[in-house]
Amino acid sequence: MSEGIGGYLRADEKVLWRGRPQQGIRFVGQDVFMVPLSLLWAGGVVAIFSVGGGEITGMGFPFMLFPLIFGVAAFYITIGRLIHDAWIRSNIEYALTDRRIVILKTGLGSDLTTLDIGRLDQINFKPRGDRGDILFGPAQSFFGFGGRSFRNSFSLWTPSLSETPQFIGVENGRRLFDQIEGLRAQARR
Repeated sequence: MSEGIGGYLRADEKVLWRGRPQQGIRFVGQDVFMVPLSLLWAGGVVAIFSVGGGEITGMGFPFMLFPLIFGVAAFYITIGRLIHDAWIRSNIEYALTDRRIVILKTGLGSDLTTLDIGRLDQINFKPRGDRGDILFGPAQSFFGFGGRSFRNSFSLWTPSLSETPQFIGVENGRRLFDQIEGLRAQARR
């Protein structure tokens, strides 16, 4: 593991765990709805180009722009979102210390999130086999478009973009969740 997150840990902290999210293409619960929707959307775009055939290409640039925008959107929601999510997760590191949760996202820029364990209000655990997702705040609803930012709107399609700090697809997720809950209980005494 790179020393990236190590530079953000305090000398007086004890590192209890370090890890990364699950790597590669990852399907989640909402994909039961997203995959058919994305295939329907992509099919509609293909139908527009197929039915229109030469007529669309002969319409000129302004009229070609509309189907092209829908084509790019169809590519993103069908395949691109999975690749995008995998790329984002490949640039994330996690650490759990005796005092804090530390999440470092790198890639096109750096984003450091630290959470004081004693001040965590809500922790949610979503088991996924021997792995799990640990959310340090409320989960986004399936119908939760909007939210605090434009980026958060895309978290329905690309879960790693969620503004809710989280450990995504970590190994031995239940054990890590229990460890965090134990630290939180100690910190509140």
